[in-house]
Amino acid sequence: MRPSLPALRAFDAAARQGSFRAAAEDLSVTPTAVSHHIRGLEDQLGLKLFEREGRDVALTEEGRRLAKATRQAFGILDDAVVALHNSARKAVRVSAGPIFTARWLMPRISDFWQAHPDIELEVVPSFQPGVRDRENVDIVIRWDRLAGIEGDAVKLMELSPVAITSEDFLAKHGPIEHPAELLQMPLLHQRNHWGWLDWFAAMGVVSADPLQGPVFEDANVLLRGATEGQGVVVGWLPLIDQDLAEQRVVRIFDEVIAPTHGYFVKSREGCRTGQDVQKVLDWLTKEVDRDAVGGSNRSES
Repeated sequence: MRPSLPALRAFDAAARQGSFRAAAEDLSVTPTAVSHHIRGLEDQLGLKLFEREGRDVALTEEGRRLAKATRQAFGILDDAVVALHNSARKAVRVSAGPIFTARWLMPRISDFWQAHPDIELEVVPSFQPGVRDRENVDIVIRWDRLAGIEGDAVKLMELSPVAITSEDFLAKHGPIEHPAELLQMPLLHQRNHWGWLDWFAAMGVVSADPLQGPVFEDANVLLRGATEGQGVVVGWLPLIDQDLAEQRVVRIFDEVIAPTHGYFVKSREGCRTGQDVQKVLDWLTKEVDRDAVGGSNRSES
């Protein structure tokens, strides 16, 4: 017959505290219960585990050996319980692109923490959020053309394209007076050529030849190229507001183009933390609405 778990727990507490009374306080039981458990354990093992010295107790050699084992065993159990408790919170995993994460979400992350301190948010960077099932995420935030978005996705914000570059680039290649002139200049593209195709179409420019220029997945890389004068890129308002305000890049024209792209959000089917996921979705839409009515003092890029 194996010793009971309560008896081993009582022994472990007494070994750590050096006192049955202190062990009882630690376990929220009576000293008599601790003494009873240990006496039963000693009888069962046929060993003396403690030397009684008044109200204090001291471990015997056998007691020290058992105490070492119980300390390790209960330590493992305690660690497992803590890990299970933490995992019960089930972090809400959000898949989003790098520019949205860096320029819209990060400036607001402390606001989210203050609003929902009980929710652990885990952001999974992805150039094409939600495309890979192995991402195992709860919420997907995607950048896409307005005409190509899935029907069950909720629009977070619309993005308007503008042509941007650096002051140095304009000084070297300018003045640029007509949008068609950009067809002969270095163009940098994000993911594909649709950004520039939409921009030229909105500006009434028709190109007889396919657009040329390198394609990058990461829009942050494109903006870095623009600030360093490597070419002209399509910037998306309002994401580049801060870049423009701080003159890291400049607009080539004062064009006003209707939104062509946007950010869209949806929850994945079967996500594990329904209530927390909904709270995150509500917070995202609330923040976007707050920006739309001018309730935020931030000028995110």
